[in-house]
Parts: sequence; C-alpha cells; structure tokens
Amino acid sequence: MTVAAALLAFDPALPQRDDLLAVNTMRDRFSVILAGGTSSRIASVAVARVNYSAGRTLRAVYRVDVDGVMRTIAARMFTDAAKSEDVYHRSLRHSAPIASLRGVAHDASVRSVFWIFPNDRKIGSLDAAMRPSLLARAIHARSSTRLVAYAPEKAATFIRETADGRPIAYLKVTADDQALRDGHTYRGLRTMLDPSDAALRLPAPLAFSRRRRTLWLEAIEGRRVAASLGDDVEITDLERLGAAVAVFHRLAAPAAPHFDRFSPPHLAADAAMIEAVRPDIGAAVNSLAARLTAAAVSDADCACLHGDLHPKNAIACADRMALIDVESVAIGPAAADLGSLLAGLVYRRETQRLSPGACRARVHAFLTGYAARRRLPSSTSLAWHTAAALFRERAARAVTRIRPLGLESMPALLSAAERLLDAGVEAL
Repeated sequence: MTVAAALLAFDPALPQRDDLLAVNTMRDRFSVILAGGTSSRIASVAVARVNYSAGRTLRAVYRVDVDGVMRTIAARMFTDAAKSEDVYHRSLRHSAPIASLRGVAHDASVRSVFWIFPNDRKIGSLDAAMRPSLLARAIHARSSTRLVAYAPEKAATFIRETADGRPIAYLKVTADDQALRDGHTYRGLRTMLDPSDAALRLPAPLAFSRRRRTLWLEAIEGRRVAASLGDDVEITDLERLGAAVAVFHRLAAPAAPHFDRFSPPHLAADAAMIEAVRPDIGAAVNSLAARLTAAAVSDADCACLHGDLHPKNAIACADRMALIDVESVAIGPAAADLGSLLAGLVYRRETQRLSPGACRARVHAFLTGYAARRRLPSSTSLAWHTAAALFRERAARAVTRIRPLGLESMPALLSAAERLLDAGVEAL
C-alpha cells in the first residue's frame, strides 16, 4: 500500500492515483510503455517529486535506473481519457527518443502521459540548454551540465560545474517568461544593495536568452543552510539568515505583485481540498480556516518579501548570507516571510525531528538576527502569519506534495496553529 492509499481518501476523479505512486507498479509499467520491444532493463524507480491537485490532476517526477543510467521521467495524470490521449499526440510532434527508449508514452489505463527528460510538454529548450555549444560566453568551456531541480511543464534548473565539481553558474529554463522576470528582479534588487553591508548577498544574472527563456545566474559557493539542519552551526546560520532577511526587506521591487497567499479565498480553497482527501480532520481544518479568516491581522509593516523563505534558499558564504530563488518576490507584511521560516521550524518540531527546546533556540536565533537589523513585526502579526503558514505551506502542501511526515502529523500541525492563535509567539 502506498502512502497516499494509507493516508488519503479515495479520489473518484483520479481513481488510479495510487498506481502512479507505487514504485514497483511503475517499474513494470515503464518496462512496457517506454522500453517495450527493446532489451533495455529498468532496475529501479524512485518518486522524486509529486504535485497533486485533488479531483483534478497529479504530476510526478521519477528517477529511474535504465541500463545503469539514471533517467528523469515526468508523468501527468488526467481526469479525462480523451484529454490524456490528445496531450500525448500533441507531445509526439516535438518529442525525441532517449537512447533506446520512447521519448513520450501514453498509458490509457491510468489516463497518463509520460515524458523522458529532456522531453517536456511545455518547455521546448531543455535539450538546447544542455549543449556546450550554446553556453553563454562567460561560462568556462571545459565544464559539464547537471540537472538539479525540475518542475515539469514549468521550469528546470541546471548547474554548470568544472571537472572537479566547482560550480560555475546555474541555468534556469522556464516554460513562460519567469526566467526573464527573475533576471529583472535580481538586477533591480542588486542595484539597491550596499556593497559594504556584509549581511546579504544576491547572485548576479550573467546572461539571458529570450528565445530559449533561459537565465544564467552566478553560482555562489558556500553551504546551504539546509545542510546544517540539526547541527550546532544551524543556530548561527539562522541568526545570520535573520539579519539577511531584514536587509532584503528594506529593498524595493516596484513591479512585484501584492502578497495574497493567506487571503480568505486561498484559506477556504485549501480547507475544502484537505477535507476532500482527509475527511477525518475536516471539522478541524474548516474551524482553523474560519478562525484565521476572522482573526486576520491588518499589518502596515510593508516590506519587500522573498516569498519562498526556507533553508534550501539560503547559502552561508564566507562573509555573507546569500538568498536565492526570487521567483516569489512580493510586496506585503514582513511577518509573512518570518512566519514561513518559523512555520518550517514548528513543522520539524511537530514531526518529531526537532525537540521543543531546540525549536525555541532556533526561533530565538532567527528573530534575534532579524531584530539586529530591522524592527520585528508585532507579536500578533507574527503569530497569525506563522499559523497561516502552518496551514497553507505545511498542512496543505503535505497533501499536494503527498509528504508522509506531514500527512501523518496533520492533526498536530493544525493544533500547533490553533495554539499560536491562542497564545501568540509564546507558543513557539
């Protein structure tokens, strides 16, 4: 039984949902639909990423060992068999075989289409991005390209590195104009940075191709804060991160959208989605969403928000803390960014990966670092935004990303959010 089958209710619109999450089932299926008629052998399958929209669609990314070579395969399940077949035939027009495997395949029995990377339904320049002849002139010729992040139909990120593993640059390829927007955002934010301020660093955009919707970014050498989770150095990292976020909040991004992640419509939609697949906690979910809506804080402390603040997007450099991935930059209350980071710490506590004392120490370090460079938001705003982030960014995403720890700990996450609304930041 898969995690989804054990923890999520049956989805009548996607009745074969759990098949796509069962690695043994998918290994057999790939052997038939991708390698059928060849001597290729699929040794193992691992699910690398899931994006599930209950009642609508499921996307998955797999890492598959084919004849000793690791391949990346994307899947999308549709509610309508005719739609899946139409998408498949459209994809055939611009797909190419990968080694002895079909570049794109269709399995009508599960209403799903599969693409072997670099084939993608919407991103047409992935293959070109990996060819050395097309690299920006600033990039060292004797280097190789490796995929490091992939969201099918949306974006792929590669690292360009030397033979000895030294990073040279990152390459982001997008299905729309996100790469162009990110380049403009980085340039705008960097113009406002004080070069003598040792708190914050932002990567420099190196080159951009409008035709290929591709952005080259400076590779910042250092250690991701996510690599220090659980270690003593994490507390120091979080204090430095707090200071870096405070400096980021003082920058300006006039073209950035207004932050509305925690608006009543979003809260209500997530409550309905969670209740549909976790009816056992439906009452608690709806109660929390209603309470968040009723207790919403009017916060005039407007800031330039990073919008996706978590340890993977922070790099401890020799002299500064770097923030990367500006795709979600927005204008809104500073407490929204802080609440996201704090909700991540509470999530680790509620999933038994961090003791209460260790959680408090990390909360204190982060807020201390922030307060040293910028005034903290009110405790009421901080508590509300942390509770909202626990609901939308942790509980709801446990469903949409099908995260076992989050699904198992859903009642605890909801209770933690309620305590924040009751007791304020003291509940952290």
